Amino acid sequence: MHTPLCQHAAGPVEAYVERGIELGLREIGFSDHNPLPHGLGANVRMKESELDDYVNHIQELRFTYRGKIEVRLGLEMDFVDGLEGYLEKQIAAYPWDYIIGSIHYLDRECRIGSWSRKSPLNIEAHYARYFEQMRKLVRSGYCDILAHFDVAKRIGRPPPESSAADIALTLEEIARAGLCMEINTSGYRHTDVAVQEPYPGFPIIEQALALGIPLTVNSDAHAPDQLGFRFGEVEAFLGKKGCRQLARFERRKRVMYEL
Repeated sequence: MHTPLCQHAAGPVEAYVERGIELGLREIGFSDHNPLPHGLGANVRMKESELDDYVNHIQELRFTYRGKIEVRLGLEMDFVDGLEGYLEKQIAAYPWDYIIGSIHYLDRECRIGSWSRKSPLNIEAHYARYFEQMRKLVRSGYCDILAHFDVAKRIGRPPPESSAADIALTLEEIARAGLCMEINTSGYRHTDVAVQEPYPGFPIIEQALALGIPLTVNSDAHAPDQLGFRFGEVEAFLGKKGCRQLARFERRKRVMYEL
């Protein structure tokens, strides 16, 4: 779940928590977009000066709603080449319950978006760069959960056949690293993809299951009414495929629970 600090989410954070209680959820987690230095990607994330307030606010919510619902403190961390030291300090500075690692940019200047239709790269090179960056994120050890694996398909074209090897290689690296991967239901809300489905799509989810990659189901909510969006059908699919457990996190420790 995000907060208005990212500049593209709506509703007070309390409304997200109340919605979680209304849905009967036992636990929810905020994971807003991390600040980046030098104004990089400044229009879609909180400012560096707001990070303390973000952490404090979520911790206050945890206290306020204790006994009603567990509120977890997370961060959606953009991995950008050249910012490793900056990111390491950001991770170490706060008591995160989990870090979701994401790839939103394909260059160090954050000018080429992962699904930018003005990308200077052809579609094969664009996807190749995207998955290369994801593998760098995996090797960094910075995150607990890999975000929206195939979100680059928002460029308007699905991964080409040439991406099959990249996808398989990336999934194998995730499995070797022991990382968790999210199933992100925001794909059902996005109209700029050819097929409304979660990130990743179901064939990739099956590949992840075959490799034994732990999974978590996330709504990537940017408004309270998006919380828990289409969880039921995703969990039904997982049940049919023999998935019996999903992952949750507390102080960066993964705990598996029964689906």
